[in-house]
Amino acid sequence: MILHQIAQSQYTRSHHRNRLAKLWAVYLKACGLSARAFDALHALGIVMSHKWTANAYGALSLQAMEEVRREVQWSPWIISHDNVNLPMRVFSQRLHNQSHFVSGCAGTVWVLPAEAQLPPGANSLLRSQRAEGIKEPFSFTDLLQGDASAHARVKSQYIHHVLHVLVNSPEFADYEFRDDDIFKPPPPVNLLPSGPQSVVKQFILGTLDTEEASYEGNDKVISEFYQQLGLSSEDEQKRTGLDRILVWGGDQMTVG
Repeated sequence: MILHQIAQSQYTRSHHRNRLAKLWAVYLKACGLSARAFDALHALGIVMSHKWTANAYGALSLQAMEEVRREVQWSPWIISHDNVNLPMRVFSQRLHNQSHFVSGCAGTVWVLPAEAQLPPGANSLLRSQRAEGIKEPFSFTDLLQGDASAHARVKSQYIHHVLHVLVNSPEFADYEFRDDDIFKPPPPVNLLPSGPQSVVKQFILGTLDTEEASYEGNDKVISEFYQQLGLSSEDEQKRTGLDRILVWGGDQMTVG
């Protein structure tokens, strides 16, 4: 309370003394605070104005888009997107200014660490493998039965999960054998690296005013996301078709 009183007093003396007000403005904007509430808090000297916050978000978005455009050129990445409904509320309704819902699409790019980079020529190898695999149908029985060793590993993970929940429940707080080796997790099959160099980066793309309920809508979503990422030119499309392998996770119409 004392810190906020000092910050409010300093901000009312000069708008350049705004470190705490900037912090609260960005946080509350991310929480979806309305413009009217921003105006009230700004009058009290708690946050920056709504216009300043919107401009700050715009600058941060442009900086993030420039970074993701650089990342998708040289780093392995995947993209996921889905439908989103946004309520557009107005405080003073007119015939041309009504509250309504917007059905759009929100997407996220996940930039993977360098360890996930595919070797050169992976695209041509994938196309060759698909051409060979299409010559004869796969065994439906093998597909249902799967890999026996993989089933065994999955089963051991299920058993460990059940035992972990039981042992860490309040009813087993006094169980004398809860630290026994039998309750340790199974050995990893392919342990992923950890550390600062292995962090997956997340970039939220600009929300599209495009629905995903049709094939035409999905095609338009893909085209617009390519444009946001700087991959819509003829040269980039050629490079995507010949060199890149992209994992695209949309809805059931756009998973590939």
